[in-house]
Amino acid sequence: MIRYERDGARDLWAVADVPVGSRTVGFRIPLGAWTGPAPAADGLQGLPVVVLPPGSPSGPVAAGAARSGGATAIEVVPDGPSLLAAASADVLVVRDGNGRAMNVIRALGGRPLPALPSADPDAIRVFLDGCHVDLDISIPVLDGARRAGLRTALAPLRLEAVHHLVEVDPRPGLDPAASTAADVNDPELWAAAAGVLAGRLAAGRRRWLADRS
Repeated sequence: MIRYERDGARDLWAVADVPVGSRTVGFRIPLGAWTGPAPAADGLQGLPVVVLPPGSPSGPVAAGAARSGGATAIEVVPDGPSLLAAASADVLVVRDGNGRAMNVIRALGGRPLPALPSADPDAIRVFLDGCHVDLDISIPVLDGARRAGLRTALAPLRLEAVHHLVEVDPRPGLDPAASTAADVNDPELWAAAAGVLAGRLAAGRRRWLADRS
């Protein structure tokens, strides 16, 4: 749960202790000048937030979320007030994101879903730099040699030691003109996979919220 603390008469901070494996990581997120009551203690309530690296397209995310979960994706900047203001959305998308944005999303009760830039280990390290929380990382399902090459490329990173890797068929997020995943570039492929996963999580979240009401 999130605690809210006042700093002076107006400024509000969100304070959260996030479990990561066997340890807990504390965060203090500035919300700036905040009038009126504090936000809900459960914050974003597990809202899926796709985090895109610089240069990755948002179109495949929106398509994947819509086709896999009937979800509408909207873009938002990754600061506390903007995220909390969009808490009623199905899926959020953060452009030009990084590991620090993922921390903010998780600390505010959201579910950060990074769309990896490619299978290049160096590019992934740069993208995830500064991230201190565990993530759900969508891995596009591929055929044949490309699948084997993907696993080989990701192996040195040992992502599964900290994060949750989820194999996802990216095709719902791809342009129907693309006959196979091999017809698209890496940023589009990974964005589509993240969008499909976000759509599925959004559908499950809708059911969960309905059961709570």
